[in-house]
Amino acid sequence: MQRVAPYSQLAATYDRALGIQSFVRTKRAFEVLVRRFRVCFDSAADVGCGTGLFACYLGRCWGVRVFAVDRSREMLRVAACRCRDPNVRFLRQDLRCLRLPCPVDLVTANFDTVNHLLTAADLGLAFRRIADNLKPGGHFVFDVITRAQPAMRPVAYVRRLRARGRALFQQIRWNPRRGLLSIVIVHRWPQPAPPSVELHMERAYSPAEVGRLLLDAGFVIRGVLDAVSLRSPGRCPPRLLVIARKGGATR
Repeated sequence: MQRVAPYSQLAATYDRALGIQSFVRTKRAFEVLVRRFRVCFDSAADVGCGTGLFACYLGRCWGVRVFAVDRSREMLRVAACRCRDPNVRFLRQDLRCLRLPCPVDLVTANFDTVNHLLTAADLGLAFRRIADNLKPGGHFVFDVITRAQPAMRPVAYVRRLRARGRALFQQIRWNPRRGLLSIVIVHRWPQPAPPSVELHMERAYSPAEVGRLLLDAGFVIRGVLDAVSLRSPGRCPPRLLVIARKGGATR
């Protein structure tokens, strides 16, 4: 099999395989949060924007200027083709070096974006860069995978994804000792092309780690919810939804 860079081949079929389902859940959760916490914003940035579905939604449905940020050239290429809204501007940047053209009222990071940062030091750096690019009183809304992952039996969980022109498989391994998810995407092309493989790594974080790093970056945590039920969790769920506010003036 040929090893290829993450998202280099998945980008073209990402929405069909994973993106649309994730967007529908993310959109619903975001609208609940905006109402519940009375979040007001006239400008936004969606970091780890991928194919741009959520950034385009913010621009079109909320009528605000949006910076859509990702470090994958292939994902941004797909996003720019599919979202031609004049409110949305695409930027290729690493989250740890985030530098928007101007500060915004809202930053979102959806579908495991922060889990792609594999050390607490990198996550803390990203939080500080996000704070630097928010206006005083601006909000940061994101989801995060926690260490409370269900036991996976067998060790590798495998499923087939929807795709055109290829067979696409996703294999997920959870290492509870290290708190790491390894996600292997296998593209099986029509013969004679050889199969290709993408390896994606994610690190799970505890609520305590996330909370400490947010506070260190100057955020006030307004809410921590179960990402599925959208309620305050009684115990740590597999995925959390967090809303935090930068210190300073409020809107």
